[in-house]
Amino acid sequence: MYNKSMSEENIEWARNLTNTEDGVFRTINGNADELIGIGRTIKAGFACSRVDITNGKYDAIVDVGNSILLRIQIKGVGEQGTVSFTGGGRSGQQINRAVKSRSYKYTEKDIDILMAVDSRNGECYIIPVKDLKQWGATKALSTLKKYKENWDILIKIANEKRKNN
Repeated sequence: MYNKSMSEENIEWARNLTNTEDGVFRTINGNADELIGIGRTIKAGFACSRVDITNGKYDAIVDVGNSILLRIQIKGVGEQGTVSFTGGGRSGQQINRAVKSRSYKYTEKDIDILMAVDSRNGECYIIPVKDLKQWGATKALSTLKKYKENWDILIKIANEKRKNN
């Protein structure tokens, strides 16, 4: 059943060692990316919980203290290295292409933070939703270096929310 081997020389994380069907594995991998993002947030010292509502606008809530909660949408980034700033879209052969798209770009009404998790190595990019306004629907991780592992952004966004409340 397992036809690939892992060794210390592997730079990237193991992917689909069980040869799970591609569409099913994409869903499993997306769920894993959410859990990785939540775990990394907790390791950074923040209380963080998964939101168990399928297809909700956000995947996690992080408590940054002083009764401030931030809504986080977590996006996995695969081999292409590009993060999507949209929600509501679905893919796969079971999707009816004749139905009008429900895709939308995230705004401050939806989330506070978009977290991109690099599926290849678990690195996190913490992006304030207000920064999405200046970009299109996608962006390469290579252009988002200032957000990479920048956990101070959570505190900055919390302080902004505190001032505005």
